[in-house]
Amino acid sequence: MRSIVRSLQWRVGLAYAALVAIAVATLALAGDVGLAGALTALAAFPLSIGLAFLLVRRTVRSIRAVTEGARRLARGEMEHRVAPGGTDESRELATAFNSMAVALRDTVQGFSDEGGKLSAVLDTMADGVVLVRSEGRIEVMNGAAGALLGLKPEGARDRPFMEVVRDHDLRLLMTQALESRQQERGEVELLNHRRFVSAIATPLAGSESTGVLLTLHDLTRQRQVDTTRREFVSNVSHELRTPLSSVKALAEALENGALEDLATARDFVRRIHGEADRMSALVDELLELSRLESGQAALQMETVDAAALVGSEVEAFQLRAEAAGVGLSARLPDAPSLVRGEREKLRQVLVNLLDNALKFTPSGGAVTVTVHSAAGGVEVSVRDTGAGIPAEHVPHVFERFYKVDRARRDGGTGLGLAIVRHIVEAHGGTARVESREGEGTTVSVMLRGV
Repeated sequence: MRSIVRSLQWRVGLAYAALVAIAVATLALAGDVGLAGALTALAAFPLSIGLAFLLVRRTVRSIRAVTEGARRLARGEMEHRVAPGGTDESRELATAFNSMAVALRDTVQGFSDEGGKLSAVLDTMADGVVLVRSEGRIEVMNGAAGALLGLKPEGARDRPFMEVVRDHDLRLLMTQALESRQQERGEVELLNHRRFVSAIATPLAGSESTGVLLTLHDLTRQRQVDTTRREFVSNVSHELRTPLSSVKALAEALENGALEDLATARDFVRRIHGEADRMSALVDELLELSRLESGQAALQMETVDAAALVGSEVEAFQLRAEAAGVGLSARLPDAPSLVRGEREKLRQVLVNLLDNALKFTPSGGAVTVTVHSAAGGVEVSVRDTGAGIPAEHVPHVFERFYKVDRARRDGGTGLGLAIVRHIVEAHGGTARVESREGEGTTVSVMLRGV
């Protein structure tokens, strides 16, 4: 800038001096002025040059101010303005620059606002969005995409997609979109994170630099629901097939002459009643589990003495325990153990736990129910000395229809512990199982205290 100003000053000064010299020479040759006049004109020559330099400096000062203002705008100082100069031209230049600065500030602010809105939309989207430019580097990645891919968006930006996302199917989908210049769709299983996603690769258009917009929709929950639904239908079909087959076989035997043998007929009818009761129990437990899982069954909460409830149920099961040759006892605290819950639901929990414990405890064994206060609540534990549960089955015992292999002979539905878990969780509590094969099993439920 300084060299430009000096060059401009010298050019204007020399031009002005040349003009004065020509004028003086012309006048002298024309004889319009004498020698004294010519000398006076020549004496005014330095003064004229100085005046020219002053005029140029004032003009250059305005140019210099505008140049500095442009530099400050480039550094992001959008509120900087240029002061008007002393001449009309300087004021016009400053006014034009300031108008440009205001327009530029408003434009930048508009882009910033739109960028903020776009960023907010991307961050709140449930679907993952990844923008990959032509050179293969990630330009944009929102939080949902980072969660699906197991990445931190801020750490993935400006890095090669192929290096960051190590998934062959996603790479292939993006390559196909770039080559075909058409939108490509596919369902991808992200093996590293055990997630299923619906991926859409859209090639970017309208610019010289190509790229791909990758959209990811999480299908994991939907796949889990579909799997659970198929398993549910399969399990219900399996559980109903056996009693239905038994009833059909017994009815056919009665039709084929077993009615003539009164003792056999009575035995068959008794067994038909047993199978019907089993199917009825399965349907009732399925309905109960459905109500619990859907949240339709509102709990009628009240203050319940867990120790008294346990004592009552243990007494009710004594006859069955004695008939099975199993010792049944309760260890209860002296003071009441108060919890908040629906009495009938809590009674159902105890019935299911005692039923399981007696069912899998051989003659000569023992079942012990313990009630004691714990941090923030009351814990009820039912311990048996039965065969126990193999370690690989313990994490699954609260699942619907899950049965340890040896338990499939008992004719149960496999829903009892699932119902226990849902009832306890509906009360804000937790349920857990501890078991060692050959040593017995302990099922404990923690309930919130009053």
